[in-house]
Order: sequence, then structure tokens, then C-alpha cells
Amino acid sequence: MLVLVGGGALAAGVVPTGSNVASAHTTRSLPPPPPASAAAPAGVVLKVNAPDPYVYVAKHRDYFYSAGVGYHISPHVQVIPFHDLRTLASDGPPTDAMPQLPAWSTGWIWSVDVNKVGRTYVMWFTSQANDVYMPNGVKAKCIGEALGSSPLGPFVPQPDPAVCQQWGSIDPQTFVAPDGSRWLIWKADLNSDTFTRIPTTIWSQRLAGDGETLVGSPTQIAVASQPWENRLIEAPQLVEHDGRYYLIFTGNASNNPASGIGVATCAGPRGPCTDSRTAPLIATNTQGPGPGEESIFADGGAEWLIYSPNAIFGQYIFRLVAVARIGFGPSGPYIGQFDGAVPGH
Repeated sequence: MLVLVGGGALAAGVVPTGSNVASAHTTRSLPPPPPASAAAPAGVVLKVNAPDPYVYVAKHRDYFYSAGVGYHISPHVQVIPFHDLRTLASDGPPTDAMPQLPAWSTGWIWSVDVNKVGRTYVMWFTSQANDVYMPNGVKAKCIGEALGSSPLGPFVPQPDPAVCQQWGSIDPQTFVAPDGSRWLIWKADLNSDTFTRIPTTIWSQRLAGDGETLVGSPTQIAVASQPWENRLIEAPQLVEHDGRYYLIFTGNASNNPASGIGVATCAGPRGPCTDSRTAPLIATNTQGPGPGEESIFADGGAEWLIYSPNAIFGQYIFRLVAVARIGFGPSGPYIGQFDGAVPGH
């Protein structure tokens, strides 16, 4: 079975984890690998400016989220209900899932994760804090939490950051394990220390059954180690398939043509994760320089990888949205050949 991080209804035949309603679609067969694993995958490419794309799959429709595009620019968190990724805006215009910014934020929200726990929708997000400083005197980026009664919001942020390490913490994603335990996975923003250039690390901490409360102590589960990553891994997402755990992540700076989407093998939610692949799953291709941050969701009996390659127009960076099939074989995750199907209800 496949267990996904955060939102994403589960394909038929996949055991529900309690985070969403299982899809009634027929499970599609796994796609074959493409001729070159790091080549541009043929799939859906949406020409919309949407950094950090994330999809939450509900019973009757799906919800597309993306980060804000600047300080105090509305929508702070864009959300669009949709039933077909080719016509993303057909179910209504974008709305702001968090119209009221948290008091502790400097005004820019990104790296959104949404999960339903009971009747409550829990949103984890990243923002820079007004009054939390790193050792170099710069304001730190921290992880916050907001609650809502609908996937559309409004999500009401908690009064204080939930996670904020010495050099900041970003890119939260939630994971529901096969035993029902919930976990928060995130990146320690160590590349903010530009003097010592410490390799960045990925962390994990258990959540209480409410999906809101962190319990116990955090554990470091991965560290940037491959040359192509240039000491930087971020946007972590933990998945479980047939008893094996994988950490999907972005390596190298997201606006760098040398960046890519990589994968590590993990012992479980507490790690450790071993990064032994010397090349990314997806590298720079015709979609744009650097595939950007990624997220995985299950819909229509298949698993999908959504990400945000950079398309540069003059001096401006426009973050496209691309969707590809992802399969799981004996050697772990791979980008599969796209069969023309489009996720959505």
C-alpha cells in the first residue's frame, strides 16, 4: 500500500489512514519508467504562477493550494477547488485560505500542508517571524499552524510559531503511518547560516491524535550529502509503500538550474534516511531551470507528483505548475511515463 504525507485521498485498494476518504476510482497499473529518469516527464503543465503547489483530495472535489507571492500581498494562501487539473479555475476563482495573517508573521506565507483530523482542517505553513532572530541577527523563518472548518478556510492561525530552531525551520509536511500515528516532517533552515555553510537537515516529530499538538522530542532523520544537492535539501515529503519508507525532497537551491527532486530510503518516520542516489528523479528540463518544490498526492487510482519549475521571463521568475506520474518499483520511486490521464474528480 501507499501512505501519503498530508492531504490526498487514497487510491482504491489502499488502506485509509484516517486523514481523508478513500477514492472509489479503479486503481491504475503502474506506469513504466521513461527512457531517462531525469528527463522532462510528459504531463500536465499549468501556466499559472503558483509557488509551492499542494493538492488536498477530498471526497467530491480536490483543492489546489499555493504560496503567497510577496509580503502582505493577497491571497496570502491561494486555494482553488477543482475537479480537473486542465481547467483548474473552472470550479471557482482563487480565494484566500488565510485572509488574516498571524500576528507573529512578517506577512509572507508559503509551504502549506493541509490535513483533516476529525472535523477540523489543520494547516501547517512557513513564514518569517517578527520577533525571533537567528544568531546573525536576521529574523528567522518559522513553522506555524492554523485551523479551519473547511478546505477553503478561513484558516485561523495560532498566536505563536509551532517550530523555530536556531537557524529557522521551514517546509512542514504531515505523515500518517500505517499504525495511525501522525508525524510532522520539516527542514531545519541551516543554509541561513551563510558563514559556516552547514549542510541542511530534515527533522521529524510525532503529533498527538488531534494532528495539532507536537509530542516528545524532534529527531534528525536526513542530511544533505550528495554533490548535486550542494549541501541543501528541503521540501521533504515522507511516503510509505509496501512497508518501505521514502523521503522525497528538493535538492540544491530551488532557483538554481542544478537543482532537482531527489529521494532517500528511510527506516521509518524517525529515520534514519539514507541518500544513496547520485542523481535526482527530475532535473532541469524544458519545463524550466530547476523543478522546484514538490508534493505527492493520490487521486484517480494513481499517484501524482506536483512541482513548480521556474520559467524565467526577462528579470522575472514565473513559477509554473507541472504534474507527473510517480511509480514505486523494486528500486523505489521513479517518474513514470504519462498516460494522458489527468487527476481530479
